[in-house]
This record gives sequence, structure tokens and C-alpha cells, in this order.
Amino acid sequence: MNFTKDVTISPSDLSKDLKKIIRVKLIEQITGTCNEKYGYFIKVLKIGDIQNGYIMDGSGDIIFKMSYEAVLFRPFVNEVSDGIIEKILPLNGGIHVKVGPMLVFIPKENIPNTYILEEKNNYYYNEKDDSDILKEGEKVRFKYKNIQFDQNDFKPVGTMADKYLGHILE
Repeated sequence: MNFTKDVTISPSDLSKDLKKIIRVKLIEQITGTCNEKYGYFIKVLKIGDIQNGYIMDGSGDIIFKMSYEAVLFRPFVNEVSDGIIEKILPLNGGIHVKVGPMLVFIPKENIPNTYILEEKNNYYYNEKDDSDILKEGEKVRFKYKNIQFDQNDFKPVGTMADKYLGHILE
């Protein structure tokens, strides 16, 4: 997507490499941030024109308006996604799945009922196929059921209890 942003440079940063300094500041300010409308800003792909700056009264800082293109990641309800199990949560009865910069909670009731929690070794095994084990580092496919946005981060809840979802066996 295309965006515009104001980048503030202090007078001490003025030098021959001003364009490079402005670009680096933009990348630092954007990369890894998240907002509810657009999601996570993964990477700045292209930086467009940098408009003439204007000096702020009082501080002497210079503000440059610039355009850029960025790669974004945003989850949507009912979207199917793949991720890697980051943690088995025996007390909560579920798992945390890592998808890019985000953790998805899949509660026990959203894990197929053929999976049984092995508390001693902290993994789920499929009672129909005991070689099918959900443990940390395994790939799974799930669907987003609910997505909340709180404190500049998404808090999604997923399910693996539908057809064609669950453990990705390689």
C-alpha cells in the first residue's frame, strides 16, 4: 500500500547525506509498528519523493513529508493461515501459534477433540494416530475466529476444529 508520513529531523542531523538520514528515520519509525486499520508494517519497499522540509518554531526541527510503499500483514476473521506452535499451554488448555509478528491463541475447545493433552511431556497427541503430535515447533493450519485489537497489537483467537485444518504433516 502507499502511504505518506511526516519525518522529523533535528538540526544536528543535517548533513550531506540528508536524504539517507530521512530514509533511515522513516524505516525505523514504520517497520514493526501496528495499527488496527492496516495491521503490521512489515517492510518499507519503496520510498518516493521527499518534499521540501519546513522548520518548526521553537525547536528548530525540520519536518519532511514523504511517500512510501510498505508490505503489510493483517489478519481477518474466517481467514485460513499457517503458523508454527510456539507454546503449549497446559494450564489454559490450548496453544499459542506464531504467525509473522503475531501470536494466535487456539483454545482447547478449538483443537479437534481427537487430540489429547499429554501433560507430563507437554504436547497434544491424536488418539487416532499417536504419531500425530502437536508440540512446539510444529506447523499447523487454522482459521481466525475472533480478532481483538488492544495496546497496538492484535489478539486473535483461532480454531483448528474445521475440515482441512490442523497439523501440517510433511
